[in-house]
Amino acid sequence: MTDFSKGAAFIEGEQVAIADAKIPLMDWGFLHSDATYDVAHTWKGRFFRVDEYIERFEASMAKLRMSIPYDRDQIREIMFDLVRLTGLRDSYVEIVCTRGIPAPGSRDPRQCQNRFLAFVVPFVWIANDELRARGLNLLISKQQRIPPESVDPTIKNYHWLDMVMALFEAYDHGADTAILVDARGDLTEGPGFNIFARHGDTVTSPEHGVLHGVT
Repeated sequence: MTDFSKGAAFIEGEQVAIADAKIPLMDWGFLHSDATYDVAHTWKGRFFRVDEYIERFEASMAKLRMSIPYDRDQIREIMFDLVRLTGLRDSYVEIVCTRGIPAPGSRDPRQCQNRFLAFVVPFVWIANDELRARGLNLLISKQQRIPPESVDPTIKNYHWLDMVMALFEAYDHGADTAILVDARGDLTEGPGFNIFARHGDTVTSPEHGVLHGVT
């Protein structure tokens, strides 16, 4: 009997254990980072704003000219079924659309059949209990975020090398994580999170060049 306690995935129309979930090597989602995704969470057995995450996922697919054979209700059902399959109360639920594989020798994205997959794994805190109790040391990195004129940040994507290099810079300086800047030196976002600043009774957040957070 398959053990789904460590996670489960929906791929090629089937439910499999997370360790058995794979995409073909030639999928442009892997080769070109030509993919979009979104992540919802369950906490104490309940989803948080799942419909808003699915809506953002669909908007990202539309901007990338991707389409899948599942509507919003079917995506939601797939996500719920995977959570039930794992039995996890607190989980990380990701939905993904990759460009797929073109005809041999072709670089025409219109010839690709887009691929949908989803998976559920146990929830893991980015910051552990100690860090959340004392607060994180944050470095304002010199690393520039990918310009929105190059890659639209409102499309959730896997272009993370700028964030990875910012993390290395943070660790080199003894910090826990980093905030990236734009070409003008203005703050944008961090690796997987939006930022807010408090000025007296006013809270501000970057308006441009960032993914619009749901949380």
